[in-house]
Amino acid sequence: MAQSRTGVYAAVAALGLGGYYLYRAGGDPKGATQEVKHDAHLARLNAPTGNQAEKAGEKAAYETRLNVDQAVDSARAEAKNQASRLDQIRQDTTAELKSGAEKIESKVEEKASEAKGALSGWFGKK
Repeated sequence: MAQSRTGVYAAVAALGLGGYYLYRAGGDPKGATQEVKHDAHLARLNAPTGNQAEKAGEKAAYETRLNVDQAVDSARAEAKNQASRLDQIRQDTTAELKSGAEKIESKVEEKASEAKGALSGWFGKK
């Protein structure tokens, strides 16, 4: 069932275009045909040919290449920015964990020395 729907879309577009020209011609099929021919002729006249077409194609390719290069550069800059941000978060988290571990360690040592003092008191040592 994974068929392409391009044919369906092309048919819908063709029907829509046909309906448009029939509407403009007032429902006259011959008039619609003449309008289609006239519009096609105008489009053919406005389309670049020969060297103009080649230059237009080169210009479009150059602009596309520039856009792609800018998009790639932008993506690289964003990735570098996110990587540095992630590294900064990692460093901050590591510092916080070390600080918390040192606090816990000092508290454990303090409680251990208190317990040692209490045990020593039971056995007569101070």
